[in-house]
Amino acid sequence: MMTPETIKKYMLNTARILFVAVIALLSAVVFFNPKPSETNILKAVLTDSKNDTILVDLSKRQSNRLNIIFESSDYEKLDSVYRTFFEQVDKNAFYGENADVTGMLDSYKKYSGGLLSYQTANLIKKRDYATVQQQAFERLYNPVGLTLLPLDKDPYLLLTDFVMSFNNAAGAQESEKDGKYYRIAQLNIKKELALSPTLLNEQMDKLTSLQQSLIKDNDNVNIYISGTPVHTYYASSKSMKEINIICLLSSLFIILLCKFYFNSFKILIPIAASLALAMYSGYLVTSVFFDSIHILTFVFASTLIGICVDYCLHYFAHNKDLKLIMPSLTQSLLTTVCAFLILLLSNIELLKQISTYTVTGLVTVYLTVVLLYPPLCRNLELPQMKKLQFFTLPQKFKYIIAAIISVVAFAGVLNINFNDDIKDMYVPPKNLAIAEKLYAELSQKNFNPNFIITEAQDTQKLLEKEERTARLLQKYNIEYYALSRFVPSIKQQKENQQLIRELYNSTLKSYAQGFLDKQSINKLLNDNPRQEFLTPDNSGMAMLKEFLYNDGTSVMLVNGDIKDIKPALEKLDTGDKNGISLINLKDDISQKVGNCRKACLVLFLPAMIVLYLILAFIYRPVNAFKITLPSFLGAVFSIGVIGVTGGSLNLFHVLALFLIIGFTMDYSIFRFNGSSSSNSKSAVLISCATSVFSFFLLSMTSFKLISSLGFILCTGLLSSYILSLLLISKSADEHTQKQ
Repeated sequence: MMTPETIKKYMLNTARILFVAVIALLSAVVFFNPKPSETNILKAVLTDSKNDTILVDLSKRQSNRLNIIFESSDYEKLDSVYRTFFEQVDKNAFYGENADVTGMLDSYKKYSGGLLSYQTANLIKKRDYATVQQQAFERLYNPVGLTLLPLDKDPYLLLTDFVMSFNNAAGAQESEKDGKYYRIAQLNIKKELALSPTLLNEQMDKLTSLQQSLIKDNDNVNIYISGTPVHTYYASSKSMKEINIICLLSSLFIILLCKFYFNSFKILIPIAASLALAMYSGYLVTSVFFDSIHILTFVFASTLIGICVDYCLHYFAHNKDLKLIMPSLTQSLLTTVCAFLILLLSNIELLKQISTYTVTGLVTVYLTVVLLYPPLCRNLELPQMKKLQFFTLPQKFKYIIAAIISVVAFAGVLNINFNDDIKDMYVPPKNLAIAEKLYAELSQKNFNPNFIITEAQDTQKLLEKEERTARLLQKYNIEYYALSRFVPSIKQQKENQQLIRELYNSTLKSYAQGFLDKQSINKLLNDNPRQEFLTPDNSGMAMLKEFLYNDGTSVMLVNGDIKDIKPALEKLDTGDKNGISLINLKDDISQKVGNCRKACLVLFLPAMIVLYLILAFIYRPVNAFKITLPSFLGAVFSIGVIGVTGGSLNLFHVLALFLIIGFTMDYSIFRFNGSSSSNSKSAVLISCATSVFSFFLLSMTSFKLISSLGFILCTGLLSSYILSLLLISKSADEHTQKQ
């Protein structure tokens, strides 16, 4: 007959085997079906709707382009450095945007009879032949002009005019300013490289080295690089160095603290192992439930798993007596897990991933301490721990300090404002800021681009719809890039053929008599238009894929403000099944980020209520209020400090609120259950000190997003700990008696 002790031992061993078996099984599943990491912030905050998918795609296209600006007071040297740069740039990693245009000229020549620029077509429609002839003469006698077809085939150089109109939409590629010559070139990052941050950083390192080498070897020449990839490269490189230093200092601080309090380095091994297992299991479970894991999930969830150090420290601080801390461990796990399960109610994938990863990590550490620590750490002998001295403030001073924190918290909250612009979370280095400013001045481009999404039943209907939109944009002198600008619809090409025929019949004899013979003129007048037309399929221009999202959807890039003509654009839609929609990349991204921020804020109070109800069930309602109040006030205080100092609250500050609750609820629970215990007080203090020190170092980084996250966490954790000292003084014995 089995004794109760034998049954308990059997059940514990069975639980240990199951725990290890589940992790092994998940490891096998993920090994054979690994999930990629996602770095695009938009993917974290957008839904699966069609418009959101297009928004992500447009963002990626903008993020994979570099602008190279060459500057010199010597034009020949500028041209020489320009050529050298593109000879040495890695063609396996980057490709020039203008390469396709050159390859497409043969197609343009073949179908030239139906190609007219919008301006020239408009002049012919108005029968303003004099202006058409004047412009044709200017092209004809331009010493550096481009002649794509012989004059006996294109006497007005209409094809040249059509091709040159692309440059207006692209912005100035060459210019002169303040006695210096400038040339702008664009590099696109190949798709396979853009998907690998590590490989991209390697190529960016080579590209910036080439930039510095050419500047050094050529006096009076400067090269600027702008665009999202170069910002990502500099930010990630510098941040990695800073974070490595922070990790080193934080680890050293924890080691010294453990040596000071526990008089041993031995406990670092089980603590590190439990945290590694928590992060690993979080990755496994998140990989099972999601198609990819966002990098921000690792950032936030891995940070929160730092509260698991509390479990480990309390185990060793209480001389490995699990019975003393089991209630506090279980209550702490229950409250934190419930708070983060609330995030699953949102429709934001990032929040669901953070919830899944965090809950899994917390449960793993809890089970590691409860199931594995007793047998594995049985023979781990620890020297006598130091006794830390704690002082007690008079009651009135406690209320004064708590009141000050509360006043700052709520005064700051009343003064808070929100900023959902991701760009404002990053301050570029001086050299990159100069490059972006110069590019904006030279290209005269709008860095808050608008996109017009057009849908139709087939490609030709799509082109016709785009052309109606384009005519409206041109009416208001708004520049645009679109598929129809490079490949007109067949309907438009037929109309262009008629306009060219009208121009020839009206003016060709008088216009061309000085440089064409009579036979050539008569041939042009009597030739019938070709019945073959240019289409996206026969154009031979791969670059057009940038505009053709799919067979029934195209994207127009607009360099200008279209708010005033938005009603007119919407009226262009004839009410058919497929329509026209407008996307402003900056505003729409900010709106999506704002929606995610609001979703977090909406869930914060329910999370706190759930925590309170759970604790009220375990303790009395008054005691539950005492336990939750320090965490709540600490979180609000961290926001209040931002408001008082004139800062703005963003998505990552709001996410940090959940981290603050996750960290600091443990402080309150452990203090309430063992406030008279020196070991409990010491463990809470050490746990708080290690976390606050790490986040304080994080607040010193140059990357604004990371530093702001470190600041709010440091402030929230420290204020919550101080409030727990002031507001929680009940001993575990008193609590037990009243229960």
